[in-house]
Amino acid sequence: MQFNQMPWWRTDPYELDSAIPSSLAMPEIWGSNGPALVPLFANGKTGPGWGLQGADGRPGFIEKYRRLEFAQRRVMYGVDRGQHDWAWIMRSGRVVCLDIDGKNGGLEHASELGFLPPTVAETSKSGNGYHLFYLSEDTWDSREGFARYADHIGIVTGVDFRGTGCVYHYPTQRWNTRSLAPLPDHLSEMLLKKQSARTYQKSVIHKTLELDEMEVLLMQQEILAELAKPIPVGKRNNTLFAIGTNMMEAKIEDWEDKLGDRAAQLGLDSDEIDKLIANITKYGGK
Repeated sequence: MQFNQMPWWRTDPYELDSAIPSSLAMPEIWGSNGPALVPLFANGKTGPGWGLQGADGRPGFIEKYRRLEFAQRRVMYGVDRGQHDWAWIMRSGRVVCLDIDGKNGGLEHASELGFLPPTVAETSKSGNGYHLFYLSEDTWDSREGFARYADHIGIVTGVDFRGTGCVYHYPTQRWNTRSLAPLPDHLSEMLLKKQSARTYQKSVIHKTLELDEMEVLLMQQEILAELAKPIPVGKRNNTLFAIGTNMMEAKIEDWEDKLGDRAAQLGLDSDEIDKLIANITKYGGK
């Protein structure tokens, strides 16, 4: 018996260069208006409006999805003309994604998630990571779309989970030829448990914010004390994301600067810090 073999997602041939493979083109896995796509620009930013609530009273995802503003043909028109790339909006389908980042330890730590059944997958933009797609058991919600599983940054070191946010796609990425597999039960249970814990932590912070100023200050000091503790190298990003989320929720003044300074002390470079803060802002409060 051989051990320490490479997982299937590292040994599969990735040769298909189609934008959306046939295994993800089945209409029954998407909402009534098909997969929702959004433009992805050279600066790494996406087009607006895919969040549940739009900025300054503008329409959010549901209304724009109904108006076909995220329609595949509409977004691909700009892709075909080289105006932008594109990203999936995951809440438009019963599809979730494990984003394994080879640069941040994902290749080594993905095994902590247990057995990952073979499924349709693509390489990442850098070629040093993988996106594994799974079919989830979910039903369409008229206010949130498919939203049973929220996004989770750093489910283990170097692996992010996308359930409602965006998964980026660039022309250099290639697909394998596997069929879409169901999300395994053990991973579903893990995600829902983490989601429940995060919701509870968020509720505790919000309830404390309703108390007197002294209680709020004590809570904020406890969070800052947690930030100052030693953090092992392999857990820096995940731990800082969790603490930074609590800092943001607890309304700690200049939390971005405080978190950035601590991250720099721990050895993160400026790009990693910017990405960390951007992820907290986008996903931490959800």
